[in-house]
Formats: sequence, structure tokens, C-alpha cells
Amino acid sequence: MLMKNQLREAVEEVKQYYIQKLVEIDAFKNKKKAPSAHTLSELEKMYKYYQR
Repeated sequence: MLMKNQLREAVEEVKQYYIQKLVEIDAFKNKKKAPSAHTLSELEKMYKYYQR
């Protein structure tokens, strides 16, 4: 059980990192969905897209 909580916390930390970086570049300006509502996979794809 402890491992699941640790994994969940780690995923949330990574999501927060992506959200912070994407907010800095205004990536959510035209999005209807709240940044925290995106999955880790969606955030990662957005991050990679804007890194071009």
C-alpha cells in the first residue's frame, strides 16, 4: 500500500512540473480543460510539442 501512495505522489509531482512549465509558456491559454484535469500522458505530449 505504501508503494502505491509513493507512486501516486511521484506522478503528481511530475504532473505539477509539466503544468508549471506549460503555464510559463501560456500553453493552456486556449484550453477549456483545467491544467490539473489532464493526464500525465497528455501533459507530457503537450510539453514535448511546445519544446520544438
